[in-house]
Amino acid sequence: MTQATLLPSDAQILLRYRVPGLADGPVRFRWSDAERGVFRKRRKQRVSEWVERHIVLTKGPRPGPWRNASTPYLVGVMDALGFASVQDVVLCKSPQVGGSEVGNNFLGFVADQDQGDALVVYPDQGTAEETSRDRIQPMFEHSPRLRACMTLDPDDASKLRIALRGMIIYMAWAHSAARLASKPIRYLILEEVDKYPRTASKREADPVSLAKKRQTTFRHNRKCLELSTPTTITGRIWTSFTREVQARFDYWVRCPGCGHWQRMEFDRIRWPKDVRDPVRVETEELAWYECAGPACGECWTDAHRDQAVRLGEWRERETGLELSAYLRSRKPRKVGFHIPAWLSTFVSLSRCASAFLAGQKASGNPDWKEKLKDFMNAIKAEPWEDYEVERDSDAILKLRDERPRGVVPSGGLVAGLTAGVDTQDDGFVYEIRAWGFGRTEESWQIREGKVQTLEALEKVLFEDRYEDARGERYVVQLVLIDAMGHRTREVYEWARNHVGRVWPLKGEQRMNQPFAFSNIDYWPGTKIPIPGGLQLLRINTNYYKSALASKLAIAPADPGAWHLHSECAQAWAEEMCAEYVDERGLWQCPKGKDNHAWDVSVYALAAADVLGIKFWERERREEPAVEDDTPKKAKRRLW
Repeated sequence: MTQATLLPSDAQILLRYRVPGLADGPVRFRWSDAERGVFRKRRKQRVSEWVERHIVLTKGPRPGPWRNASTPYLVGVMDALGFASVQDVVLCKSPQVGGSEVGNNFLGFVADQDQGDALVVYPDQGTAEETSRDRIQPMFEHSPRLRACMTLDPDDASKLRIALRGMIIYMAWAHSAARLASKPIRYLILEEVDKYPRTASKREADPVSLAKKRQTTFRHNRKCLELSTPTTITGRIWTSFTREVQARFDYWVRCPGCGHWQRMEFDRIRWPKDVRDPVRVETEELAWYECAGPACGECWTDAHRDQAVRLGEWRERETGLELSAYLRSRKPRKVGFHIPAWLSTFVSLSRCASAFLAGQKASGNPDWKEKLKDFMNAIKAEPWEDYEVERDSDAILKLRDERPRGVVPSGGLVAGLTAGVDTQDDGFVYEIRAWGFGRTEESWQIREGKVQTLEALEKVLFEDRYEDARGERYVVQLVLIDAMGHRTREVYEWARNHVGRVWPLKGEQRMNQPFAFSNIDYWPGTKIPIPGGLQLLRINTNYYKSALASKLAIAPADPGAWHLHSECAQAWAEEMCAEYVDERGLWQCPKGKDNHAWDVSVYALAAADVLGIKFWERERREEPAVEDDTPKKAKRRLW
């Protein structure tokens, strides 16, 4: 029997031999849909494109045909899974962002386009069975394209195994070493890995390692999706995202008003300053998002946020390249994506703000620490660092005395002034402190704040007058300014204009001495020499931070106290409590907490140590008078 012609839906064959029951001559027959599907040339398409065309959801907040516009940030994640060079995708996410649907949709895609056995691992057996019964099987049954992939045998679709035409989907759970350690697997999905146990059993390795060994025979065409909400800094998903991927991607949104591209940050979610009740903020929807555009500042509602997200795109964290451009040019094998809750159209901005307020100690909630942990994990999609705050902001505010801002203590107590400056991309945070005579190093806050330019900083430090109640003038004798950031050259140039009064500074956690100087011969990032060179002051930040913490514990009436002026704000006191000592004995600042007040206080303390003020004798105060156009009866002295 030979085939004479092949038509789109039927064919004609010529019988060479007599077949009982059939007449002589050509016989026509029709190809089945499945047979025609084998001959059909497959059009290459992106995973997200295929998903929007064929997937139908039966569960969730928006059942029905899948729409990429509902979760636009998932488009890039799905497409990365389908990219030829990519073998591993790590998704560090908040709950309620649709992360699990990425894995389910990808299973549907490969079942139709590129069959291969798959394994989906869940934290426990109950979750595995429920997801298979309530999510995956209904997706295949209600999506016409996927229904064709199913067999007619009802036994092929069980709670832990779905046999399709050309592939099998196995369900497993992390506690079962037996289900993790058999059968070769091409596609692997690891759901909520931070909920896995450390080992699958007493004699086996960790569940992730066991599952990945099943992909060994698919060296060149395997795919693995690892996703979870983070828990701790040593958790599986955060370790994979920060240490094991070749490229990390953040989702950038575009302001619907000014068109400014930006990565959304929690610090730009605002709510009325006088409202601290988390329930009220959420129920009355009081929060908004402030656009980071330099000439915009538009306040986004949830609807504006949704529009900005739909206009967005994924960008690689280091290079800034758009996702598809990065994948085509770099061809990475392992990539990571980060999705915080405020990108989700299912989570309101007010919900994010409410979660933050509930996690504040000042809220009066006895479970504030657990709430703060939930905010870090579920809203920011970042790990929780368990630490104990060693200082309390209320205790810091008790160090305030009766002086107004800008006034130096009188009575011959003060030997000199120093200042610390923290360099930021958008300005300079500073603090000026007065120091007493003697080894106790008693200190008084004179002025603190933030300025936008070095010119404004110069005015604060060197032009504004600082006097005591008797009109005696004091000048800032040494300024230490942080030089390690995006403005290093600018800081170097400014320091060279004030040689002897300003030193650029670099903090180091491990040094065998409190401070040391290094010679800088070239401008940063170049081989262009600095005329005459420059001295960089390196300070042992661990040493000075521990010294500062000790001083903050001294009562205001005792020798060596750390005084604040009467106008020092609560926000400043809170920043003085930001850092903590970890298990290695090193000072750390939790991500997302401001510590600028703490840093500049450390710098001012180091400046006093560099000058050796504690060794000065009181006679040092008698110096030639400073020239002044305004005549005063009081004697004018340099210091």
